[in-house]
Amino acid sequence: MALQSSLSDQLLSPEIRKIFRALGDGHVRFVGGCVRNALLGEPIRDIDLATTLFPRNVTDRLSKNGIKSIPTGIDHGTVTAVINGKAFEITTLRIDKITDGRRAKVEFSDDWEGDARRRDFTMNALYADLDGYVYDPLGVGLADLEKRKVRFVGDPDLRIREDYLRFLRFFRFSLFYGKGKFDRQGYDACARHAAGLKKLSRERITQELTKIILHPDCPKALERMRQAKGLASLFGRKFDVGTLKRLVHCQAGQTYGEDHLFVTRLLLVSGFGSQVEKRIGKWLVLKKKQRALVAVLGSFRINTIRIDTGGVTRWMVEDGRDLALMRLDLCYALGHLSRALHQKFSVQILEDPIPVFPVGAADLMALGYRGGALGDCLKELYRLWTRSGFKSDRQALLENVIPK
Repeated sequence: MALQSSLSDQLLSPEIRKIFRALGDGHVRFVGGCVRNALLGEPIRDIDLATTLFPRNVTDRLSKNGIKSIPTGIDHGTVTAVINGKAFEITTLRIDKITDGRRAKVEFSDDWEGDARRRDFTMNALYADLDGYVYDPLGVGLADLEKRKVRFVGDPDLRIREDYLRFLRFFRFSLFYGKGKFDRQGYDACARHAAGLKKLSRERITQELTKIILHPDCPKALERMRQAKGLASLFGRKFDVGTLKRLVHCQAGQTYGEDHLFVTRLLLVSGFGSQVEKRIGKWLVLKKKQRALVAVLGSFRINTIRIDTGGVTRWMVEDGRDLALMRLDLCYALGHLSRALHQKFSVQILEDPIPVFPVGAADLMALGYRGGALGDCLKELYRLWTRSGFKSDRQALLENVIPK
């Protein structure tokens, strides 16, 4: 089945045209996400190409046309073409011969329908040529895309057993492209295979889960994942979707960075509380800054803290604005703060100047302090400054110091 369509200008760049000329129009097509998003009118991140040519033939033709190629996944038929600093993955049509839930041994092919049958979802089994013809070898992908139906190709159980990452991809795609609706057969199959997530690498889990968590409607998908035992399989803790909804609600419209959003939401999804840092580290690979944030916030004992103007000021002094806002968001999400107070303290954190401890080592050295005695005196003065609500000035604090 083929459909004439208007392709995005992004798919018709000079670099793409050069690749099509090098490989021959009849041997190469756009495939997967770039076709799906072009038809939906959504942004295109990566442009992937499929070809009937075997990898060695691909590299030879690229080379003859002055195009640099990198054998990024040659065993699986993938060659990356690089033109003007832009990278395009070109993969030979293939059929999975052996799968173990993580990776597959493939056989190269020139059969477009066979290649389509090994893909995850019908909306991803679409191909297009430079003239704008969209090919739907399975005969259902275009209809499912139009209905925004995220449906596994063929038998959902088989597709998931081939690669357990498809469990996470099912929930992500249903969230991003299915308008939060979950195909019943696909969902039931995911629930039957949740334990398979433990076979995946931490890197692959992190990549998919991050995209879900950062979506503004993530509570819907994560709650369904919880019901399908996916989160328990990873984190082994109860997940309360109500707290996550409160968190996402209070973060809506804010200009927080991705680390702020991801770490605060991840802490709730993984159960927060005792050993949360260990649970997260077991299944996810975080960036250095994210690990540091999890370490600090994971030890945050909300039940024992005082949440008032003075307490919030202390967070600002000790942790800076970003961490203070993250603490505040978690307090609100966990029900320890009203919406009105959350808004009040957010303004305080964003707008009030952060008090600076007014005494330095030079001040105490001038009074004869050295070494350990100097350090102990500074700590005592800092304690007094904290007790004053960070209001005592340099002169007031130094009046407590007896010159040596």
